[in-house]
Amino acid sequence: MAKGRLVVVGTGLITPAHLSLEAKSYIESCEVMHYLMTDALAEPFLKELSSKNKNSICKDLGDFYFKGKNRLESYNMMVDEILADVRAGKSVCAVFYGHPGVFVYPSHKSITIAKSEGHEAKMLPAISAEDCLVADLGMDPGTLGCQNYEATQLLFYQHQVNVCAPLILWQVGVVGDVTMSTELVPAKKGVDMLKDKLFNWYPQTHEVILYEAATLPLMPPRIDVKTIAGLKEEDINIITTLIIPALSKPALDDSFCKKWGVQIN
Repeated sequence: MAKGRLVVVGTGLITPAHLSLEAKSYIESCEVMHYLMTDALAEPFLKELSSKNKNSICKDLGDFYFKGKNRLESYNMMVDEILADVRAGKSVCAVFYGHPGVFVYPSHKSITIAKSEGHEAKMLPAISAEDCLVADLGMDPGTLGCQNYEATQLLFYQHQVNVCAPLILWQVGVVGDVTMSTELVPAKKGVDMLKDKLFNWYPQTHEVILYEAATLPLMPPRIDVKTIAGLKEEDINIITTLIIPALSKPALDDSFCKKWGVQIN
C-alpha cells in the first residue's frame, strides 16, 4: 500500500490575512485539499490556491456536518473522508478555520490514525482566537498566568480555579450541552448553571468580558463588560468567549522565599 501524506493547517480567524506562508505552500502543492470553513469568502480563495496544482481536487468537509446524528458522528465522517485519500497514497492538506488544533476533533484524530498506519502526518500552527484575545485585550499571560477551560468541562468536573489568575472559558455558546447536537445552542439553563458554578469562586458583582475576535478585515472585535450576575443567554453567541479577570493578586510565599534566600521587592 502506498504511503500518503497528511498536513493539517489553519487559516486563522481572518482569511487570507492570517494564513501563514508555510500553510499556503502546502495548500498550493497538495493533490487533495479537504476544507472546513465558516467564512464563505474563504472558500474561493482556498480553491484558487489549490488550483496552483492543476491535478488538485477540493473537497468540502462541511457537507458532512449535518449528515451525522450529532456533531461527533459528523466529525468521524470527516475523519474517514480525509483518511480515505491518505490511504490512497495521496498528498493531502486538511484546512480548518482558526487554529487546526484548538477544538478541532477531526484534525487530531486524523493525524493520530494516519501516523498509526505508517503515513506521514503533521499539523502546522495558526492564529487562534486566544492569540487574537491576547492582542485585543492587552492581556499578557506571563503577568499572572492564565487558565483555560472549555465551559461545559468547568461545569461538570471538580476543577480548582485560581482566582489570582485570569480564567478563559471557551465555547460558552454551547455551555451545558452534553448531547453534541448539531444545533449549536446552550443547554437549557446552561448560562444559569455557569453563573452558579462561577459563584463558587467569584462574587456576583465581579466583572467579566464577553469577547469575540474579528472575523473580517476592518471589523472590530466584540469586547463587552458585564457582571457575572448580569450574564444572560441572549448575551451569548456561538463564538463568544468569556474572560474572568483575576479577583486578587497572589500572596507571596514568604516561607519558601526565606528558605531559598530570595527577596522579592
